[in-house]
Amino acid sequence: MLLAWIAMLVTTVVNPSAVDDNAVPTTAVVVAVYALKFGWRRLTARLGANRCYLCTDGVAVSNRFGRVRDSVAWSEVTGVQQTVIVGHVVAGHRIEIFRSSSAAPLWFVAPGAKSALVQALLQEGRRSGALQ
Repeated sequence: MLLAWIAMLVTTVVNPSAVDDNAVPTTAVVVAVYALKFGWRRLTARLGANRCYLCTDGVAVSNRFGRVRDSVAWSEVTGVQQTVIVGHVVAGHRIEIFRSSSAAPLWFVAPGAKSALVQALLQEGRRSGALQ
């Protein structure tokens, strides 16, 4: 959306008659979308949503509304799989925590190429004896 908006503004500067007064409403829509996105991120961060909580007994992951989506006790953990995602714009870690029961693995994404959350998770797992 941002690229289309920039292309429209460039077209307006190069040939003003090519865009019939669409720059102002389109700019307002782009600004509103990005303001809502930024505001939602700030609100969810303040409310503690989309978080991973490391405890001495296990791990809990919340959803975008701050409620616990899934949790696992360290005594149930059989392994951890870590996938690193690195791109030109975004980097992150996808963590899957496998359980001894038949339940699906707990997973979450930790943003950043060198995430402190991943290091803390692995240290806490080793300290509790669930990981080697």
